[in-house]
Amino acid sequence: MWEVNFFFGLLLLNLILWALSFKRLHEALKALGYPLLATLFIEGYAAYLLFNNTRNLYLYHILTPLQYALFSVVAYKALTSFTYRRAILLSIPIYLLISFFITLFLQGLSEYNSYALSIKNALLACWALLYYRETFADLKVVRLEKEPLFWVNTGMFFYSLGSFFVDGLMNQLLVQSYELAHTLYYINVFLGYFLYISFLIAFLLSLKARARTVEL
Repeated sequence: MWEVNFFFGLLLLNLILWALSFKRLHEALKALGYPLLATLFIEGYAAYLLFNNTRNLYLYHILTPLQYALFSVVAYKALTSFTYRRAILLSIPIYLLISFFITLFLQGLSEYNSYALSIKNALLACWALLYYRETFADLKVVRLEKEPLFWVNTGMFFYSLGSFFVDGLMNQLLVQSYELAHTLYYINVFLGYFLYISFLIAFLLSLKARARTVEL
């Protein structure tokens, strides 16, 4: 399927740019590569299972908490406020426990883990909003369009906010209306494209800044 190929193409391109510019990246962007790597391996295996007509929903019970923990580290490194950073760190073990509880008692390994996904997306959207608050309150950035972390957080905010509603409905719709669930699936696909294109812009800006520094 074209959407799968495009998704993995974007993911691989992000990882290539991450590797090429790693040494000069901001600490948050250095950390960003690790959730991308985890996504590549687990989503890759999930795609393999899908094409072999094997259920793969259990993999997302692993990927979701792993992504939350790793993306939260990115948010932690992007912020400077001690209070914000402490809140993010505290949220990680709490979220992992909640996710484990949901898998154990509410939505098992054979179900779409919409509850855990919705909580993950709500929290990540909040961390992105905290970045905006710091950026605009402290006037730290003069030209936002040239700031890599702005693109990372913009992608994360819109993806998480959109996915919060999509994932929240998906498990119910899979039972009641496959057609509507299929439509929402494609909305989520395009939100994912937006997320990884935003990351791609962030890495390209960092690579461009590195090239400019070498020239000087």
